[in-house]
Amino acid sequence: MDRAEAERRDRVVRAFFEGKDWDRNDEFLLKRLVVLNSRDWLPDHPFLVEDEWDVVPGRTDEGRGDLVFTDGDREYAVVEVKFIDLDGDGKRGSTKRGSNRKKRRAVEEQAMTYAKKLYDRLGPTARIEAYSYTNERNGPFLEGLVSIEGVGVTH
Repeated sequence: MDRAEAERRDRVVRAFFEGKDWDRNDEFLLKRLVVLNSRDWLPDHPFLVEDEWDVVPGRTDEGRGDLVFTDGDREYAVVEVKFIDLDGDGKRGSTKRGSNRKKRRAVEEQAMTYAKKLYDRLGPTARIEAYSYTNERNGPFLEGLVSIEGVGVTH
């Protein structure tokens, strides 16, 4: 994807998130928070180019990713967002913490899996970073998980 296409997609998708302020779905609100703060949180990837994207084109059974940002050239950031119910589930103490830890790990693994699949699609000239974002932290926090470039994976 060239820079002009990245800029065009960014205008369209970002306008959707900026304008849709009435949705009260917890996970959508987290995604919106990421998009609205992405220029500060992901300054090396200023263009939002995908929302709810087929990880394998035409195969929703292979998964749907949340967000993809790019620098408009060869660098991409895959961001997976997960709302974690910190208060509920009727669980207490260590059981709740364990359950939340599993959910956090699951979204981290999903981000890595989807980043690898995007790399497979784009080829060896691409550099992909995987991030997860949850509501567990106060304030902006994206966890950089993995960077895929060339042949190997770096952490």
